[in-house]
Parts: sequence; structure tokens; C-alpha cells
Amino acid sequence: MKKFSSALTLVVLVLVITMSGCTKGQDGAVLAKVNRGAITATDFKKQIEELTPQMQQAVVNDPKARRDFLDDLIGIELVVQEAKRQSLDKSAEYKKRQEQLKQEMERRIREESKNDLFNSLLKKELGDKMSKVVPPTDKEVRDYFNQNKDKISQAAGRQISLKEIEPQLKMRLTQEKRRDIYLEYAKGLRAKAKISVNDKALDNVIAEITRPADLSGLTVTKSPSAGQEGTHK
Repeated sequence: MKKFSSALTLVVLVLVITMSGCTKGQDGAVLAKVNRGAITATDFKKQIEELTPQMQQAVVNDPKARRDFLDDLIGIELVVQEAKRQSLDKSAEYKKRQEQLKQEMERRIREESKNDLFNSLLKKELGDKMSKVVPPTDKEVRDYFNQNKDKISQAAGRQISLKEIEPQLKMRLTQEKRRDIYLEYAKGLRAKAKISVNDKALDNVIAEITRPADLSGLTVTKSPSAGQEGTHK
């Protein structure tokens, strides 16, 4: 059980937890009061959701594991409170990191929003067409396999038969048919849009990505020769 408890502690410690004063505006019973802070049922369930299925079962079914998990959360809350007592949350380094996290979170929200809009429109405009895509025939699958046999075997690292990969090829060809429907729709939107591309900026991005790493500051420590090992001045 001690080994399991250590694993729980490791998992909990890698989570981003800021529970001090988190009970405001939240529903749920208070499981533990920690000085002026508290850990609620909502906090507890949220952290359990971050565990692996095996650990989740242990926390749910084993009272000892459940209490160990709560103790881990209490320990983290105490550390967070102590950090705030020492005003580490007011340091320039902390504020810089929080700003970086904020920007990253905002970027992720923007990306998720774009994905939602993208999928919503495709479902609205193309959902019916995509649902009616006819699966590839056996001949289409066989022809595709014969045309790409060498690439398929090279990717797998061995000779692959049609029978082994036939289900995956059927799925791939179906997806390609659906993609063709999307590309045709996007082509129509593109024809009505005003688009300009900055090739120079694009080239600069590629140059930045492919630029060799700067090793000018790298310090190489010379290993002692065989005759010098074990000698001291």
C-alpha cells in the first residue's frame, strides 16, 4: 500500500492545483479545512478524474487509498499556502510564468473554438453528404493495395498481405472520399474569398524552424586520460 500511496502522490503533484480559497462559488461539501483554505467534494472528484482508471478504482474502493489521496491534496494545499505566505506568488518569476500560462490557455481556447466552428459547419453543410459516402468496393481496395504495396510493407517493416490490412484500407479510402467532399466545399469558399499570401514571411518561418541549434554556449568537459584517472594534485 505504501508503494501505491507514493504513486498517488506523484500523480497528484504533477497536477496544476490552486485550491486555496477555492470553495467560493463552488458547490459540494467541505472534505477538509486547511487553515483558511478548504478542499471540497468538487476538488476531490476533479483530481480523481485525472488519475488512471486503476488508481481511480483504488481510491473509490479502498478507504485507506481514499484517505491517502485526500492527505496528498492536504499536503499540496499546505505547500501552496506556505508559498503564498512567503509571497512567492508576488515574485517576478511567478508572475511571468502565470502570464505565459494565461497566454497558452487563451491560445488553446481559440484553437478549440475554431475546431468547434469548423466541425459545426461541416456537420451542417456536409453531414448528409458524408454520411451517404459509399464504402470502397473490393476492387478499389485491391487496386489501392497493389499500387501502394511497397510503401505499406516499408512502413510496417515487413511484407503485409491484403487480408491483414484490408479493414484499415477500407476505412482510409472512405475517409479520403469524405475528404474530397470537404475539399470541394472549401474550393467553393476559396473562389469567393479574398486571399493574399506573404511568401517571404512563410520562408522566414521555415528558415526559423530549420535553423541549426545554437551551441556556442555549450561547455565541453574533457574526460581525463587513462593515465590521469584517480590522480589528485
